[in-house]
Amino acid sequence: MVYAIIAAALIFVIALVVGLVKGYTKTKTWATEYLFTVILTVLIYSLADLSGMEDRWAAALKVGTAVVFILLFAFVSLRAKSAIEKSMAAARKRSYYEQYGDREENTLQILDAVETGDRKAYKVLTKRKFPEKCGGAGVANRICGAVTLVIKAAVIFGMAALIVFFVLDLTQLPFVTEKLSAVYQSGAWKFFSKFVMDALAIGILFLAIRCGFRSGVVSVLWVIAVLALIAGAGYLSYWLAFNVDSFAQAGQSLADGLLAGIAGRLVEYAADVGIEITSAQVGQAVLCGALFIVLLIVVIIIGCVVSGIIGRAREGKAFSTVDGVLGAVVAFAVVCAVLLFVGAVLWSINDLSFMDVFNRYMFYTADGQSKPVAIASVFYSHNPLNELEFIAGLPVRGWFK
Repeated sequence: MVYAIIAAALIFVIALVVGLVKGYTKTKTWATEYLFTVILTVLIYSLADLSGMEDRWAAALKVGTAVVFILLFAFVSLRAKSAIEKSMAAARKRSYYEQYGDREENTLQILDAVETGDRKAYKVLTKRKFPEKCGGAGVANRICGAVTLVIKAAVIFGMAALIVFFVLDLTQLPFVTEKLSAVYQSGAWKFFSKFVMDALAIGILFLAIRCGFRSGVVSVLWVIAVLALIAGAGYLSYWLAFNVDSFAQAGQSLADGLLAGIAGRLVEYAADVGIEITSAQVGQAVLCGALFIVLLIVVIIIGCVVSGIIGRAREGKAFSTVDGVLGAVVAFAVVCAVLLFVGAVLWSINDLSFMDVFNRYMFYTADGQSKPVAIASVFYSHNPLNELEFIAGLPVRGWFK
């Protein structure tokens, strides 16, 4: 624990120094934007009572509020950088003219040194610097840069710690309960654990919008297409290895020859844990993996070529802006759809015993009552998809009986 505190302090000091050197205008502000979005969105809907509103409208309102804050803080950040840059440019221009006489005098002295052949004076005069002062805007730029980078370090360090401890708690492994019980019982964890799921949900939406805008709709659609191609490559590999006679025979040959010893040990191990497989199936599985790797390499090559073409097409500013906006919309819609579906599936099995730990992070106790978390609940307990018969008809519960 002591080493972690020392490491964190060192990271913050480095961030402070780097921020002072770089300045606000040259520092990425996504962490600050994300932090304020999480704080304000969670604060608003922790206090607001939406119990009388339908789940779909409450979900739309909460997610919409988060999106508005994401866009608002991104806009504020851009405008703040622009204002500081303009103020510093004006200060540098004023500083240039304030030193204009000294610059002219230095130029005349250089010419005199050249005329008289005074090489020493020439070197000194040509190396003379006339720093252009940025005034108060420059000071503000340095301070804001330092604060921004310290916040970025805190967000990265804090989110990494929250995710690690959250995942470890879900595992319920013996060493976790033995070694980290003090952490999970501490007041600090009980406070911050209330916001783990909200921070993750907003973070995923934040990344979807930001990455979608930076990549563009064409790139987003191409990523989806590449994922579909990878899934198709996996299915094709499986189908060829287990359903085509020539490939099945090749798998049998592998199991009887090159993989004979390994296949036998895997069959024995599977039998010990209650799984019945044959050596031929082991050979077919290895062949399936090899086929998938070959097809994956082909998909990666195609993906890189097409991505390069898309990158060149986005060099135009107008096209890049429109493409970015559409990309953000598409990425946000896809991510929301995935979160809603996964959350609805998890809610359908929320009463199973292994979900108890997960549920502790989706609900918290206030004033003696159990309440759902502010934002992530729209993808879980207050998910509009929970009412669909399609979700209720999924055979997920049967997998855990």
